[in-house]
Order: sequence, then structure tokens, then C-alpha cells
Amino acid sequence: MDLDNSKSVRLKIMDFLARREHTTKEIYKKLEKRVESLDVLEDEINKLVEEGLIDNERFAEQYIHSRSFKGYGPLRIKQELKQKGVEENISHSLMTDRDWTSLAHQVLKKKAGNKLPEETKELLKIKKFLSYRGFDFSHIEKALILYKES
Repeated sequence: MDLDNSKSVRLKIMDFLARREHTTKEIYKKLEKRVESLDVLEDEINKLVEEGLIDNERFAEQYIHSRSFKGYGPLRIKQELKQKGVEENISHSLMTDRDWTSLAHQVLKKKAGNKLPEETKELLKIKKFLSYRGFDFSHIEKALILYKES
């Protein structure tokens, strides 16, 4: 199905937005091969941004909340947002007020269970897991200290 006029492009974008928030880059990527004119697509995206219906900051807020709720850390979330077209200044400002050490501690408790392994190899495996999840070294070390204290 080719989208040949601004009304059909706008309706398709609104259809995407009805399901969930999208960034401008995501919408552009989804529709660039389906429209006859990229200028029409860009114009409609810009109109919807001006109307406040597409908002990268609002998308980033929801995305950060969702991904952190699933146990992902700031480094991974920031990288994913960058891939989705959210500017770094937006993601950085939204991520500074979160307690990433506490989240790393929760993820660590879930992964390690009742007791931290005493073997260095197993402990490194857990640290690597937390790093993969997007937590930096300081969050991981502080989470380990919190775990040992609890």
C-alpha cells in the first residue's frame, strides 16, 4: 500500500501513535519506503511535532520508565534511545534523577537469589550480567555492597 497524499500519511502516522508513543525517527523509518514523497512525510511529521502529538521527550520518559522497570540500567537505555533518535541531552536530563544503584541492587537480588556466590568466577558472571543490563561499574559495586549489608 503506497501512501500518496498528506491525509493518508497523517492517518497512518496517527494509527501508529494510537498504539504507542513513537519518535520522529521511528515514524520516518516505518514509512519512508511506503510513501510516494518523502517531503510529504517530513511535512506531516513536522506538523504533528508542532501539534505536540509526536514528542521525543515524552517518548523517552515512557521508555526510560518501561525499561528500568524491566531491570535495565542507564547505559543500555541511553544507547537504545540514541538508536531510536532521541537526542542525548533529552535522555541525559531524564535519567539523572533515578536511583540506578537501587535498581542494580534489585536486579542483583533477583539474579543471585539468597546468597552471593563466593567463587570469583561466579561473581564475575553476575557482574558481567549487570554490565550487560546497562549498569556502570560504580552502580554494580555499590549494589554488591548493599547486597552484602542486607
